[in-house]
Order: sequence, then C-alpha cells, then structure tokens
Amino acid sequence: MDKKRLEQHQKLGFEYYMAYTNLNPESQGFGLVVDHTLRPNVASIAATGFMLSSLVIGVNNHYIDYDKAKEIAERTLQSMINLPHERGWIAHFLDMNTGARLGKTEYSTIDTALAYCGVITVDSFFNDDKIHGLTKVLIDRLDWTWLVHEHEGVKRFYMAYNPDREGDYVSGKPGFIHHWGMFAEQLMMYVIMAGSHDAQTAKELYQGFKREKGTYKDISYIYSPGNSLFVYQFPLAWLDLRGVFDQNGICWFDNAEKATKAHARLSRDIKEEYKTFEGNFFGFSASDSPKGYRVFGGLPNHDQKVRTDGTASTFAMIGSLPMTPNLSIKAITEMEKLPELWGPFGFYDAFNLSDEPWFSKRYISINKGLELLMINAYLSQDVYHAFMSHRIIIKGMEVLSWIKQPGGNAPSSTKSIR
Repeated sequence: MDKKRLEQHQKLGFEYYMAYTNLNPESQGFGLVVDHTLRPNVASIAATGFMLSSLVIGVNNHYIDYDKAKEIAERTLQSMINLPHERGWIAHFLDMNTGARLGKTEYSTIDTALAYCGVITVDSFFNDDKIHGLTKVLIDRLDWTWLVHEHEGVKRFYMAYNPDREGDYVSGKPGFIHHWGMFAEQLMMYVIMAGSHDAQTAKELYQGFKREKGTYKDISYIYSPGNSLFVYQFPLAWLDLRGVFDQNGICWFDNAEKATKAHARLSRDIKEEYKTFEGNFFGFSASDSPKGYRVFGGLPNHDQKVRTDGTASTFAMIGSLPMTPNLSIKAITEMEKLPELWGPFGFYDAFNLSDEPWFSKRYISINKGLELLMINAYLSQDVYHAFMSHRIIIKGMEVLSWIKQPGGNAPSSTKSIR
C-alpha cells in the first residue's frame, strides 16, 4: 500500500479530533471529545486521551501549529483537573459543554487510564513547565490504594466506582464494581502506577491477574475472557512493547500478534456463514452494528462460542497494523473499495455484508483514536517516542521488569523528561 494513502487516513483521523473536540476556551468542557458522533452532547473521558495524543501526531506531521497544539494541551489539562472525579478517577461520561458528570455514570479506572496516557504523552512531548505542573496535579491526586483489594489471595484493582444506587454497572449495593482479575486492556495501569506511586504493590497487582492460555487451530496465546480484539490493541496504542518481555517471558506485543492471526483465521473459517469474511476482512471487536453497539469475540473464550453477527470493525483491522501489517494493509485496501464505508473523516466504524449490506454512519471516538494511533505507530511512532520517553513509563517498565531483548524494534530514545 502506498504510504501516502496511510498518511491520508492519519490526517483524517487528526482532523476528526479537531472537529469533535470542545475547543471553546470559555467552556468548562474544553478538551472533551464526543463519545460518538450521533450523540454530540455526550463526552467520553477516554476519548480525551486519544485527542491529546493526536496533537503530537498533528505537530510532527504539520497538521497543526506547535504553539496552537501546546495551548490545546495546556487548556485540556486544566479542564481535566476541574472535572468530577473520585480520588482522581474521572467520571466516564460527561456533559460535552459543562463537564458535569452525566447521569449516574461510573468513575472508571480504564477510561481514566486511557485519558492519562494522553496526559503523559503531551507532558513528554511539549516538555513545558506549565504542562509539567498540571500533569503533576493530575498524577499526584490519583489514589491507587483506594482501588486495591485482595481477592482469591491476590491483590487486584477494582474496575470502577459508583456511589449511586441503580447507577451504571451497579447491581445491588453501590460502591466498587468488578475487578481486573483477568488479562484485558488494563496493562498501562500497572506501568503508570509502578512509575508514579507504589512500586511494590504495582508489581503484586501485575502478577495478580490471571493469564489464561488457549489455542485456536495451531495459534496459542493468552486470551481475554471475551476475546474481543480491542483488548489486545488499546494498551499498544501507547506502549511500544516490540521485543519487550516481562519476567515471566511474556511479550504482550507478540501475544497481540497471535491474537490477531487467530481472529483472522477464525474469520476465514466462518466465511460460508458470514459473507463479510469472504475476502480480507477479519476480527471480532466492540463496535457499531446493525443492532447498535455490540461487543463481539473470537476463539478461544470462556463460552467457547464465536460471538458475531457478521459485523467487521474498521478500527479493529487497522488497530493491528503494527502487529500484522500484511493482514491489515490487505483489509484497508479492500475497505477502500466500499464507498458506503467512507465518510468525511475516513472509514466509519463498522460494516456487515452478511445479509442485507449494512454500513455504519457514525464515528466512535475511542475507536477512531485507536485507528489513528496505530497508523502512526506503523508509520513514524510519534506517540510511541513521546510516551515511552516519559520518566513515569521508564521507571514503570523497570519496576515491572519489562526488558527489551536484543534485536527488538522499539524506538531507541530513552531521554526522560522530568
């Protein structure tokens, strides 16, 4: 595939964030990004993390002026400090304009962590005293200990907190919700905690979640309970773990590559039942679908059933570009032949060709963000360089004994900002 075509997708992804971010300097919701384009008044705090990271891509590729990008980053961090939070953990959904907590939404660990990945990225990239100060306020106020509990004899993170009866994800008594007892998209949480707070507890938490290994055909890997492809991809949008192994000999980048290949193999195997997968399309993720937002999953999983209605997620295929470039480029090339899939900011969220052809007409911000960051990881690693050179990430990697083996392809920059 022509590099310029991928660069076009990257530019459209950046332009999406500039179009759907609240950039009104008089607004308390400055820096907030829509959850998805059919619900323009609702923001997702996770999407702000992708937007902040997009600024780095924008500056390095001359999509935006450096000073303008720095101003957006600074104003966004100031806005984040004032958002509703519980001990630093920010409400998942917010009013786009006022920044108020939306309804009885939960205070989410993973959505806050995704936002903080963007905070760390711009803190490193701009290396500016005011941004350093704002970042320090945000990092220092995170109460990690509050979320730690012991389950089955090991320490685990809670997933979320909701003080409201009948609030989102609350069943019965309000308070803490579920826990990270399995491998999923939370890897960055351990690194950030290890580099900024309690190293020993972070190590125990990292070792505490289950690593279940399964096989599809001849591909064996550590899988998440639902085996949705996004869980392997989201941490790698910032963490450059190519050639990096932990003390257990696990390389999460290699694991994501195997998961992608297993999803692609399974997609081929069910093409007779689901026409969508007859060509080069693959993967089962969380996306729009003919019946609204759905979470799909491949094999193996806890139910040992393929969860799909034949929907393919555009961002899922692009999101594996650094791990499986051949598979992803073939899919992108074929998607470009579907004019109904193309909108003002590139590919819409998903499509389904299995029965009556269906094409999503919305963008979901975190999905578009994954697409953008993974294209960048493949092309020039602008976000990788910034994120991986931050002192918190360098220290966190050392604490967790995540070590780059000789011959890996991670960026060589190890310069730490303060």
